[in-house]
Amino acid sequence: MPMTATDTVLIAERISKRFGQTQALSDVSVSFRAGEVHALMGENGAGKSTLGKVIAGLHKQDTGTVSLLGQTLEAGSLDGAFHAGIRIVHQELAQCPNLSVAENLCLHDMPTRNGMVDFAEMIRRAEELVHQLDPTIDVRRPLGLLSPGRRQICQIAASLDRSEDGSTNAKVIVFDEPTSSLSISEANTLMGITRQLAADGLTIIYVSHRMSEIFGCCDRVSVLRDGKFVATNVVAEIDEPTLVEQMIGRRLSTPGAKGSLKAAISEIADDDNHAPPAGEPRMVVRDLNSPGKLQDISFELHPGEVLGVGGLVGAGRSELFDALFGIDTRATGSIVVDGNDIAGKGTRAAIKAGVGVGYVPEDRRIQGLFFNLGIDENILAPIMPEIAGMGGVRNAAEELEIVQRRIEKFQIKTASLRATTPDELSGGNQQKLLIARWMTQNTRVLLLDEPTRGIDVGTKAEVYKLIREAAEAGLAILLVSSEMPELLALSDRILVMGDGRIQGELTGTDMTQTNILTLATKENTPIGV
Repeated sequence: MPMTATDTVLIAERISKRFGQTQALSDVSVSFRAGEVHALMGENGAGKSTLGKVIAGLHKQDTGTVSLLGQTLEAGSLDGAFHAGIRIVHQELAQCPNLSVAENLCLHDMPTRNGMVDFAEMIRRAEELVHQLDPTIDVRRPLGLLSPGRRQICQIAASLDRSEDGSTNAKVIVFDEPTSSLSISEANTLMGITRQLAADGLTIIYVSHRMSEIFGCCDRVSVLRDGKFVATNVVAEIDEPTLVEQMIGRRLSTPGAKGSLKAAISEIADDDNHAPPAGEPRMVVRDLNSPGKLQDISFELHPGEVLGVGGLVGAGRSELFDALFGIDTRATGSIVVDGNDIAGKGTRAAIKAGVGVGYVPEDRRIQGLFFNLGIDENILAPIMPEIAGMGGVRNAAEELEIVQRRIEKFQIKTASLRATTPDELSGGNQQKLLIARWMTQNTRVLLLDEPTRGIDVGTKAEVYKLIREAAEAGLAILLVSSEMPELLALSDRILVMGDGRIQGELTGTDMTQTNILTLATKENTPIGV
């Protein structure tokens, strides 16, 4: 007899988990039903992802049990959870970029014939999975050649593996920030598929900070705060301000704000408070090109200005930042910062004293943080040569003072400064750690690529305030954001990219979502044609 949406399928009971000195979960109990999309929400460090990973067997809880359909699962057994029918889609991409899409999707169960890999069957299986999300993805291509958004789609598709009769093997899927790298249309597609999976009887555990997704896709929502269970709500019976209050323990101070993102934005400044650029430019870019990525990019960035960069996934925004920071060694053109031409001279030239370009990349795990180093060395990495003594001997006292100041200013929750590594922090605290590295008095130009990706609404308000304060202090900021209200509120001007080009510039009252999308979808001849 098929289960109904009122049947409890999964129970996480009295779960506690500690990492070193950090109590990530404390006596948390939540139950999940068949055929529902059940959201987990809370501030960064609240324990949402930790609970999801305990359920999926990636973390072994210290106390408590996880049971599926009445059977208690082995604690910390990824294989046990997988074979029981639990899947997890990670926020950070966990894939093999050198292998094809098809190989990635079939790694756990590679089809064989006569002792050899059956490539035809592997491709058939992969296409069946991934084409229900995006039929334009060629599963024969190396995964690493796809955009981050499409790579995330492939990771989601991998969780939908099927039996010989065509039914899915999954009973429970944990989505940990699944749309963080997706465009609006891709996110909408995913939410539609999520609802369909729930309608087919699956249990979806949905971790997200995006209120629009919670209210547009989920049936119930459980809130965690500081590792403790707060409440489980029926989504249709709760409003956003109440949900935010459960998450952060207070209401955002903006009266009458209907949306959490709007409330966070309105805590920094009026939406129309955009000052025009003044004085000599801090950065001048002329005729910047990169084969297959960028074409004829030219712009100026002024001190005290937040210059937004809009566009869809794959428009070339992150590729532009890689070129400006010296990562893209094939880029040509002129990049002048306060009279210093750094084009073609690499990353060292970009960050050296007197130039001071900082870069917060979109993917903090692959491009941003050093996971084999402590919190202190992650913060100090760009300035270690400057604060070292004679012969390069490290100045422990000065290092400690700088790190403590940054930890306090950016409110990074960490058990210790040196013993703790970034992988022991929540995703939001990892992001704040990366921002703390670069938002310093030595930085003159700051490149921010999706700086609030995976950050909860309370932390977003803090980051917005830091960005505006840094700009008011004279920092020149180039900002990429896929969240339109965020981009519009923080930017003084907006450059819109598409197909690796700047399609137009928006200022003043012309800075609207409609105008951004109109320019972003403007058709061009592909680069190199």
